[in-house]
Amino acid sequence: MDKRINTVDDLIAAVDEYGILPFWSDDGFSAWGMSAINFNSLWYVREQAVNSLKIAYGRFVNKKATFVSLEVLPYLCALRRDGYDFDSLEDEGKAPNRESLIMHAVGDKPAPSYALNKSLGIKGFDGAVASLQNKTYLCLTFAKSSMGTALLNRPEDVFGYDFVRAKYALSARENADEISARAAKALKEFSEKERAKILSPAI
Repeated sequence: MDKRINTVDDLIAAVDEYGILPFWSDDGFSAWGMSAINFNSLWYVREQAVNSLKIAYGRFVNKKATFVSLEVLPYLCALRRDGYDFDSLEDEGKAPNRESLIMHAVGDKPAPSYALNKSLGIKGFDGAVASLQNKTYLCLTFAKSSMGTALLNRPEDVFGYDFVRAKYALSARENADEISARAAKALKEFSEKERAKILSPAI
């Protein structure tokens, strides 16, 4: 991307261009690495971009904060979930108990992560939330009245049930191929091991 990130529109454009874009990374391939503004300003731009609902955001790659374009999101959800709705995962005994507690507590309304952590008192809460995001059962938005307050949401409640689950009929290989095509520029920036994780089911 030739243009540096200065504004909300710049960030959204970068996510659309790459398909997958970490918020921050050590090697420079990230929104921060492309930023022409200071970190606090980028933090604010991130919140506005995520709340525009033109991109998705969560710990989708290596359980680290990552933006995903809406072109890639349905394929990523279908691939990572391997065809399982969370209810189905629970029915088959494949959902860890702490993840079930969190998903039921979130329900269909945005839930402040910090407050939920305090109210549930679950050991390993942060790890469970990161796992649920990696599996695409949760994503993040931000409270408009309080900078930095992360809200946990089911992607279906943010982007719509039909949209999020639109690619469930495809095989894991087909979904991986679609992601590879739509995020080819980004995937070149990851190691072979990281690419394998990105393009594999998380269940």
